[in-house]
Amino acid sequence: MPRFTHAISFVEEVAPFVRLCWEMGWNEANGGNVSWRLPTDEITAILRRRFPNARQHPAVPLPQPQPTLDGEYFLVTGSGQFFRHALDHPDEVFGIVQIVDNGTAYRRVWGYVMGGSPTSEFATHLVGHAIRKRVSNGRERIVLHCHAPEFIALSFLVPLDSRALTMALWQKMPECIVIFPDGVRVVPPLLPGTVTIAEASAVELEKSRIISWSHHGIFASEENPERVFALVETIEKASAIHRKVLSAGGPQRGIGQDLLIELADHFSAMLVCEPAFLKDAG
Repeated sequence: MPRFTHAISFVEEVAPFVRLCWEMGWNEANGGNVSWRLPTDEITAILRRRFPNARQHPAVPLPQPQPTLDGEYFLVTGSGQFFRHALDHPDEVFGIVQIVDNGTAYRRVWGYVMGGSPTSEFATHLVGHAIRKRVSNGRERIVLHCHAPEFIALSFLVPLDSRALTMALWQKMPECIVIFPDGVRVVPPLLPGTVTIAEASAVELEKSRIISWSHHGIFASEENPERVFALVETIEKASAIHRKVLSAGGPQRGIGQDLLIELADHFSAMLVCEPAFLKDAG
């Protein structure tokens, strides 16, 4: 990855991964978005030290209040921003906002130097953060939404069914059940950036770090930029293998259920949860 430095360590860490998402073909033009729930004490100290005279911006109401995120800071890609500009124009591509007023609004504290604002899907990101913060006991902090092409292609080829999609991916590489034992949960085609898709996503995020926005892309939650990138990378590779198998006429054989159970048992210490779809999977 290119050497990149920035006054804010979190921007320095995430920007190369955002650029890499574009290089992988996951985030064309202004497609996709990232949000990172930052450690409060650390980002407060950085902002105070590096930007002591930063302007205080007015609060902007949120369409869905998130009281459990009140006071939290988020590093968020801006609406209309291109991932490929992350290293060249980080102060435009990224901004930092704080959730205020008991979770009913946000205020900008850094970035968006050209007058931008958080991604139009920020409300859905906050829904995801609130749920995954609770479910993971605070471990998960970053959400990546991208348009991984092989993964999207499968939504046109296989049933829009969480179990069917998950089992197909698990059976393509032994690593899959270890990397994402929680599986992929499918959300039907819905208008992006709306309360409707946020509510549908919330149901599935209670069960998994990974959801499929059918015909649109992937929405994944993890601990830091490297881990969320690796999660999507693994799913995208398995999707590519499955698509190639389908294009060759379908599988003649695969990783059987017995081996999946053996893999889950052998690597149980590494799993984030029990493999949800392994029981009764025939």
